[in-house]
Amino acid sequence: MTISATTPIMHKIPVGLVRRKRQRLALPVILGLVLAVLVLLPIVLMFLGAVRTGTFVDPRAHFSLRSVIAVYATMPYLKTLIVTIGASLAVSFLACFIGIALAWLISRTDIPAKAWMENAVIAPLYLSPFVGALAWLILGSPNAGLINVLAREVFGVTGYAINVMTATGVILVMALYNIPYAYMTVSAALKGMDPSMEEASYLNGAGVFSTALKVTLPVVRPSIISAFFFVFVLTCGTFSIPAALGGTQAMPFLAIDIYRATATYPVDYARAAAIGTLLFWISLIGVAFYRFASQVATRFVTVTARGFRTRFLKLRSWRLPAIGFILTYVTLAIILPYLALFYVAFTRFTSSNILTASYTLDNFRSVIASVAVRQSIGNTLLVGVISPTFCVLLGIVLAYSIRRLRIRGAGILDYIAMFPIAVPGIVFGTGIFWTYLMTPVYGTVWILVIAFVATYIPYAYRMIDTSIIQIDRSLEEASALCGASHYRTASQITFRLIRPSVLSAWILVFIFSIREISAAIILSSPSNRVLSVMSWDYLEFGNVQNAAIIGILQTVILMAGILVSRFLLRVKLSQSG
Repeated sequence: MTISATTPIMHKIPVGLVRRKRQRLALPVILGLVLAVLVLLPIVLMFLGAVRTGTFVDPRAHFSLRSVIAVYATMPYLKTLIVTIGASLAVSFLACFIGIALAWLISRTDIPAKAWMENAVIAPLYLSPFVGALAWLILGSPNAGLINVLAREVFGVTGYAINVMTATGVILVMALYNIPYAYMTVSAALKGMDPSMEEASYLNGAGVFSTALKVTLPVVRPSIISAFFFVFVLTCGTFSIPAALGGTQAMPFLAIDIYRATATYPVDYARAAAIGTLLFWISLIGVAFYRFASQVATRFVTVTARGFRTRFLKLRSWRLPAIGFILTYVTLAIILPYLALFYVAFTRFTSSNILTASYTLDNFRSVIASVAVRQSIGNTLLVGVISPTFCVLLGIVLAYSIRRLRIRGAGILDYIAMFPIAVPGIVFGTGIFWTYLMTPVYGTVWILVIAFVATYIPYAYRMIDTSIIQIDRSLEEASALCGASHYRTASQITFRLIRPSVLSAWILVFIFSIREISAAIILSSPSNRVLSVMSWDYLEFGNVQNAAIIGILQTVILMAGILVSRFLLRVKLSQSG
């Protein structure tokens, strides 16, 4: 029996193939559009806004290079550019120097309570840098700083003992809160390094410091370079710390100029966009060096199939100085700042004698009773829950589609998903402003959700992607051989195995969303103001006490999220677990 060419069977096969091809193309197209709208469109519109004299809906606005020329070719902005780059390099150097020392002590020595020490070192990562800067303003301002008041009234010091409202003070405080990034990058490399080369160095008579300088550090050099440029990119776009510690008077920063262009009269949105483009190029160059160093790091693989056990160096008489070094950092970054915040928040006035100070809850009650503060708490919680949820869902779909479905254009989607790392928060906020200015979402919490999802999608995506890569495909193949559908295999095998990483990604984005101020301050309005912006507003009006109370409220929310993740969800917040 022969089957003619007109038999229906021959027509069904091509139709099925066409349908499957359409389905395979639909997913990458949808994901590409979502990422393009979230990530690329704001940047493109920011560049367009920089060459206009007004917003896109202003009938009198026209295209002009006035703002671009003013930003790129005049001395005030060129000076600010040089200061921003120079300060960012200084912060990166200090943060990496201290971060490397901390990583080496915890990863390579017999220092006690390693898990506690590591949690303490990375703790500033989960707290707001703006709140830390506010605390150091309370501690080290030249006239009313607690340390200076104490020094004058108790020790008779004339003038001031410290002054954080200087260029040096701003750099030191920024370095203080960027150390965890350097520590985590270098620590991961040290923990994965085979110690046999170090042991060979010791056997040949080299000492501890000689081995560290000639063997350990050269092997992890790519990770050190990666950490350096990562901190550089973060610092270039930092708004909160230099703004809190004196703004342009202490140290001119491009991020502060963006805010001033949109918040002070006369408002110049085109000027803000032009500054944003300049800051974007600087960050892009830094990210290019960071990606290059990360790729080079793969050539220095020292983890082999042969198991190894790290031999921890005995500190002996150096143990107490090492513990003191770590505790000093923790004290400067967390303990001392928050003691200052609580002192100012619960006292009627500043006194050199903490024990006899007049403590009261009236300040706290007054702030909590404010309708605006209550609304900002609600906005903060709403944004803090919705943003990481959308981030994680998009990260799961992206990672699974790229790693398991092998969709077309996977490399392009991966690059776009990681692109926001090159864009500082305040630059993204400027782009989001230009994108959604005349839409219904502007002025609502939803524009903050869009900004935070776009900003933090790289963190959620990379954590989930790394987790999926570590799952052996044979587990999913075994499920398929047993008759399970693709959806059932994904839900019952893959997604269950990546659950810890999904929870970790959610908590990380939650923490970043709660503490974010750079993008939020550009997009803030009376109806969508969050706690970080509320604290800034109080500081702008000179009410440091209320700003400190808002900072404490923000910290309480952050700590609640960390405690829930740590003890209820069993999420590991440090490399030691």
